[in-house]
Parts: sequence; structure tokens; C-alpha cells
Amino acid sequence: MQLATNTGKSIIYAFLFWLISFFPQALFASENQAGGEEEEPIADIIKHHVADNHDWHIFDIPKGDSGYMAVAIHLPWFFYEPGKGFQFFGSTEAVAESNDYVIAHDNVYKVKGKSLIKSEELERLAAASPAEYKFEINNIKYIRIEGGEYMILDSEAGLLDFSITKTSLHIFFICLLLFFVFTAVAKGYRNNEGKAPSGIQSFFEPVILFVKTDIVQPYLGKKTDKYMPYMLTLFFFIFFSNLFGLVPWNSNIAGNTSVTAALAMLTFLLTMTATNKHYWQHIFWFPGVPVLIRVLIMLPIEVLGIFTKPFALAIRLFANISGGHFMVLALVCLIFIMGENGKNMGAAMGIAPMSYLFTVFIYFLELLVAGIQAYVFALLSAVFISQAMEGGHEESH
Repeated sequence: MQLATNTGKSIIYAFLFWLISFFPQALFASENQAGGEEEEPIADIIKHHVADNHDWHIFDIPKGDSGYMAVAIHLPWFFYEPGKGFQFFGSTEAVAESNDYVIAHDNVYKVKGKSLIKSEELERLAAASPAEYKFEINNIKYIRIEGGEYMILDSEAGLLDFSITKTSLHIFFICLLLFFVFTAVAKGYRNNEGKAPSGIQSFFEPVILFVKTDIVQPYLGKKTDKYMPYMLTLFFFIFFSNLFGLVPWNSNIAGNTSVTAALAMLTFLLTMTATNKHYWQHIFWFPGVPVLIRVLIMLPIEVLGIFTKPFALAIRLFANISGGHFMVLALVCLIFIMGENGKNMGAAMGIAPMSYLFTVFIYFLELLVAGIQAYVFALLSAVFISQAMEGGHEESH
């Protein structure tokens, strides 16, 4: 009971800590507008908190009437340019200070130099499509950088970006945590052989048994031990990533399509290695069906199904995790929207209690979703691998 109480308090403190870490940016953005400066749109603030980038934002410090100063860890840029080799810059500012490269929308580009004229056509295109930042006029490509300045883009550079981003850095931390946690669990198994589990082993052993008996074994049968290492890694990586995504200053790992696509690709590769002749027979020559229907209907559907399964895995995880983050951020921003960015404090204070209550509800719902999505991804992976063994059920079960 005491453990449950302390855990509940920790979750509430974590949420309040996250809320405090978010408020300064939105608050000072409102103050900037009140002072006549251009305000950062609420939508951009939300996207900034869920998107991956090369700067790890920590918090903001007020700068009097001039707004706020962001405190962040600047991650290095590391990319390859054909013919010139690898290029390394210690921060985004260092890239911006160079004469050869610019950063736009958190991507690095090679440029030939500044645009000597402010083309009316460029201004017209920029006004018509404010979200766009690359334009082409008379076979010359331009890119708009921060401050509205235009640079001539070298589209033939072919840069390959290998830079460490906030998400990739946090993935490294999650992997280190998994290594230390399960090294401790394995040590507990060795030390407590024949005894009741204790310490960290007693916490994780029921979850490990759950993955084995409720996720893997029902579908993979005798092949359970073969696929358990992958399934355990998959389940706990997604679960830990989802939980840490709810803690202040952490990245939206599972809300990144590159991450979910990579996880789905691993399941796809394992599924393909588990196939046999019975599986491919049902794909290319479905038994018991007229030839015309096989060729015109069943074959395209079955071939498409090979690729839609991992695609659905990736999108399902991404959408569920990102959706919760967007909901929490939108509910918090509702206070500033109703308060007209500091102009109507009565409306802001009136909507704040309801916004807080719904935010706390969604936040606790996200804690539940963190475990559910890890379970669903691992379960569907086991199902897809099992389906690839079609015709060999006797062997696998």
C-alpha cells in the first residue's frame, strides 16, 4: 500500500514538474505579444515540444521586458558531403556561422551564398505559402532561413546527415537503462536460484512471465524460446520509451515515425525469415480459389498485405503516443488561447481548473496507453511471425 501511495505521488509530482517546465515558454510568448513583439503561434509551440530537433531544450529564464532566454543543450551536427568528406559542427549556431551551410526546419543544407536581391516573386511565393521555405525561380533554388533572409541553395550537394538528435540521444539512454536493469535482473536470478525473487527481480519477473505466457507462447508455441529475446527487448524498449516520454525534458521517442518504422521493419524482417513454402503458396497461389480470382483479386491483396502489416504497426504506435501528447499540450495551451495571451486574465483563470482536470486525466490515460501500446506491438509481432509459419502449426505448437 505504501509503495502504491509513493508511486502515485511520484507520478503527480512528475506531471506538475512537466507542467511547470512547459508554462514559461507559453507565458513569455504571451508577454512578447503584449509588448508588441511577434508571438510564437500556439501550434508551433506544441509542435516544438513533440518534434525531434538538435537542441535539447531545458527551461526558459526571464529577461525582463525582452522576453525570455532558452537554456538548452546544443547537440553537434555531423554530416557527410560527397567530395569534401565528413563535416562536424559543435552546435546549430556554429553551422549558422559558416559560409557554406545553413539550418532550416532542423535540416542542414549546402548553399552557394546569399541572394543578392529580394525578388518580388520570392516574396510573393513566401506570402502565398508561409509554411514553405524552399522556392525555385528560373531554375535557381532559394531557401529561406531564420530572419526571412534568402540563400541560394546548392541542390547538388547531396549531404548525408548523421547528426545526433534529441530522440537518438534519449534512445541511447533508454538502451543503457535497459542494459543495467536487466543485468541486475539476471544477477538476481543467479543469486536467488531456488529461492523466492527479491529486489528488482521481484518487480520485473511477473512482467517477463506475462510477455512469455500471454504474448509469445500462445502464438509461437515451441518456438517461444527462440523469439523471447526479441519480444522482451521490443516490449520493454517501447514501454520504457513511452514512460520516459511523459517525464519532463524527455523526447517523444515512440511518437517519431522513424523509430516506429524501424521497429516495424525489424518485425517484418523476422517475419520474412520465418516463412515457409506454405506461407508463400497462400500468397501467390491461394488454394481452393478459381484461377481468375486468384490472379486478379487475391494475389494483389495478399502481396499488399505483406507490407501493410508492418506499416500498420508503425502508424498505430506513432498515432497513439503522439495523440496523447498533442491532447495534453492542447489542453494546457487552451488557458492561453481563452485568455487571449494575457489580455483576458478572467477567461484564463476561468478555464484553468477545467483544463487542469482534463490534462491530469489525459496524462494518467497516457500512462495506461504506454503499457497497452507496448503490449499490442509485441502481440501483433508474435501474431505476424506465427502467420508466416502457416502450414507448420504442428511444429510451432
